[in-house]
Amino acid sequence: MSQVLKFIKGDGREPDGEPLHYIACGLDDVYLINGFTRETIDGEDFITIEDLDGLWKAIGLHLVSERKVLAPKEIRFLREHMGLTQAQLGAHLRVTDQTVARWEKGETKCVPGPADFMLRVLFLACDRAQPEGKQILEGLTELSTKIVARDEIKPRPVMFRHGKRKWKEETRQLELA
Repeated sequence: MSQVLKFIKGDGREPDGEPLHYIACGLDDVYLINGFTRETIDGEDFITIEDLDGLWKAIGLHLVSERKVLAPKEIRFLREHMGLTQAQLGAHLRVTDQTVARWEKGETKCVPGPADFMLRVLFLACDRAQPEGKQILEGLTELSTKIVARDEIKPRPVMFRHGKRKWKEETRQLELA
């Protein structure tokens, strides 16, 4: 029996329209509440997403500041959005490109602590994450303590909302129906 996600607003109502399960980013648990348009042209369905770079930044910032353990697809997402090859990321983390490839394929349990921490710092420092990345880096000790303390058995689906020309993580929670 599979579980179905039901989206609930903070006031208990269901949102207007159907959220978009955004798998085109390569991740399984990203949903968009707004900031996209669905249309059918000549019988084909198309999705247009506002400020795609801003959405990718919001997803990356969520991953590095909210996830206790990065999943293989999340590692690849971060690396690709920093514009690095596996060899380049490996050089930054002092590991081989094959080690990075194994992390991205899920062939190892997880990225070791120091490499995980440095991967997060690299993303926060990259151009794509600015200016929010710099602000998070300024509170790095607090962020590190928060991530270490996080009790996360299974990643939860995360929703993003587009507003005021910027993508933000939605604060309301998802309920499993």
